[in-house]
Amino acid sequence: MPHGITEVIAQMVRESDRPAKALARELGKPYSTFMRELSGNDKGAKFGVEQLLPLMQACDSVLPLRYLAARMGCRVAALENGASGKASLHEELLDSYDAMTRYHRAIRDEEPLERVAELRERVIGQVQEDFQAYRRKKTGDEG
Repeated sequence: MPHGITEVIAQMVRESDRPAKALARELGKPYSTFMRELSGNDKGAKFGVEQLLPLMQACDSVLPLRYLAARMGCRVAALENGASGKASLHEELLDSYDAMTRYHRAIRDEEPLERVAELRERVIGQVQEDFQAYRRKKTGDEG
């Protein structure tokens, strides 16, 4: 479990689909400087807060935001409502079942708080999709 925001940012970079060298280049930093800033052991190099949002966007991750929100007793919710991409309400409900199962397993297995929070947000998003699919079914609005 990460013990600080720097560790969370480093985790986000490690878990990103993009290589760290590409992320460093996008931020306009030499790779070695970027990696020093993400190292919790190098007290001479600090990752600037102004670069957090561009890095989160480049990684397509809100992990640091979730970490900070959790420390303040809050949670992060997406502004967009999830749009159902499933052909039927039944398929949507099966997705919710899977999301809830993963969430409960993470709690049972005592996974890190940030991971459980991420899974909780997936459950919430999935339930929103369920409702939208149900509303479309009830109102006859298929488009």
